[in-house]
Order: sequence, then C-alpha cells, then structure tokens
Amino acid sequence: MGKRIAELAEERGHTISTIIDPQQKEIDNPVSVLADCDAIIDFSHPDSMQEHLSWALSANKPIVIGTTGWEIDEKLDETAKAHNTPILYGSNFSLGVQLFMKLTQKAAELFGSSDLFHAAMHEIHHTQKVDAPSGTAKTMSSLWRKESTKQKNESFVLPESQPADENTLYVTAQRLGSVFGEHTLRINSPFDDIELTHRARSRDGFASGAVKAAEWLAQQKPGFYLVENVVEKILK
Repeated sequence: MGKRIAELAEERGHTISTIIDPQQKEIDNPVSVLADCDAIIDFSHPDSMQEHLSWALSANKPIVIGTTGWEIDEKLDETAKAHNTPILYGSNFSLGVQLFMKLTQKAAELFGSSDLFHAAMHEIHHTQKVDAPSGTAKTMSSLWRKESTKQKNESFVLPESQPADENTLYVTAQRLGSVFGEHTLRINSPFDDIELTHRARSRDGFASGAVKAAEWLAQQKPGFYLVENVVEKILK
C-alpha cells in the first residue's frame, strides 16, 4: 500500500518528502523529518500507530490514518484541536467501498427492522493482513447494528456447540492467498436470499482515495474526521 500510495501521489503531481519505514531505515528524529511535508499518510501497524500519531501532533502536520485494528481514542478530536492538527481516519479509502457501506446502512434500514430477515457478514483478505475481521467489516457491522432493531449484538466467532443467536450479527473472516479484499453482506429469510458483495480489483482504489484524503485534509481546520462522514467531499 505504501509503495502504491507514493506512486499515485507522484502521478498527481506531489513530491514525497520522506518515507518512514523501520524495516528499511531507522530515523533518529522523525518529527524534524516531517517538518517539510504538507500531510502524512499512515498505513502501518496498529502497534505503531500511537507513536506515529504523536509524531504528527508534535510536528502539527495533518495525518491520514488508514491503519486498521487501531483503537480510536474518544478524546481524539479534543487532542487534535489542542495540537492544532487535523486528523482523518478511515477503515477504507475506496470510493466504491464507502458507497457500498452506505448500501449496507440502507439495507439495515429496509431489512433490519423486520423479524423475517436475518443478516451475516463475511470478509476475505490476503494472508499478510494483520487484523481480522477487517476494519471495513467492523464499520459495516456498526452501521447494520445501528439501524437494526433486532441484531444489536456482534460476534466475530461462531458458536461451536450451540445454535447461533438470532439477535447477534456474526462477522466472520477468511485469509486466502493474495485477495485484495472482499466483503459480503448476506440477508436471509424463509423466502429470500439477498447478497451484497464488494470485491476490490487492486489496491489502487484504496491508495488513490488516501492521496485524495491527504489533499483534502491539508486544507481543513484542526480536529478529528472520519472518512465515512466526509467521503463525498474527498473522493468524488
């Protein structure tokens, strides 16, 4: 993802001021290195995310965070404003995925209020992905459960020796080869079987969206933003 983001950023006329990759080279003072950039894009690891965020806050540089599996601090908006820094988080920066999630929310409005229908979600990614289920699947789950009057609970594990709970939305994951990303919402009733599926064809949708997000964020006031709330301003 990092390589493709850099390539697409350059194609859009940007200059990559620095690349921070501990696997390639340790940087003694990351905050000073970030002084010349207009925005930071971070697709790293949840264990490193808090440290990287502290660099951005210390340098007062807008940061786009696409690292999934990272727990968002409830006071992040307050922290961002205190450090005069715009922060944008997204579990997925693909326009297609973001619109797909809006379909998920609409489906929850239509089907989630009826006892006749029951939903489940499944996602597939490549074997190198470090979190499961994906951040996108978790966001989809949150959207469904917000609108559903029945499936308010969430589980990432299927019961092994008892029936499934009708009031629980099961979100399952599979890791397979080099699959870029696949998310499926399946809705079932005694009379219907409805599926909504998004399959990523490459990483370009995610990478391009992240670059556009950085362009947008560099012009924003300090604060914390979620990509799903500003997707129409960024990606279209």
